[in-house]
Amino acid sequence: MHFAANLLGLWPERFQSMVTRNHSLGMALPVLEIGLIFIPLSIHIAFGLRTLSREKLKFGIKKHHGGSDLRNWMQRASAIILLAFILFHVATMHRWLGGRFDSHNAFNSASQTIWKFWSDLPAGHPANMLIAQLFLLGIAAVYHLTNGIATGAEVLCRIETPTARKRLWQICFATAPVLVLAGSVAWYAMGLKHTL
Repeated sequence: MHFAANLLGLWPERFQSMVTRNHSLGMALPVLEIGLIFIPLSIHIAFGLRTLSREKLKFGIKKHHGGSDLRNWMQRASAIILLAFILFHVATMHRWLGGRFDSHNAFNSASQTIWKFWSDLPAGHPANMLIAQLFLLGIAAVYHLTNGIATGAEVLCRIETPTARKRLWQICFATAPVLVLAGSVAWYAMGLKHTL
């Protein structure tokens, strides 16, 4: 959903309109952020860190319930990448932590944070390009999400037949490139004003 919302960066006025609409929720917005994002994500991270402390990044852990050794290793690796990205993203963007995102100037503030983090340097400077590349790490969410849904459905016994398992994997496999494309285009859209 976040990738889709950021795709509106291709049309800065629409992006601003969406952000304005979200922020018009007033005090309901922080409640929704805490209830629908922060608490569930914190629980997921806590369970993930517990699993990671137990299994480390070793390849071939025999305790996993579903999927191959490679998929399970990649799930843990993508979790580490995502945790680093989420901490970086929240610290640089979120208003509660002094981030640079300004809901009244949504496109410009997001674009500036991603592509011109060091404002005294040009957008193409290696230091600014490094920050821009860090924002691409969020695309690791695609693998973590699609593999997590399919593997989680197996582990929780939500898939009863091999045919259903195969169908779910096909859906996840087909969805992944669409999500990667959406995330990449959203990232690029935020940089259009700096690259043209």
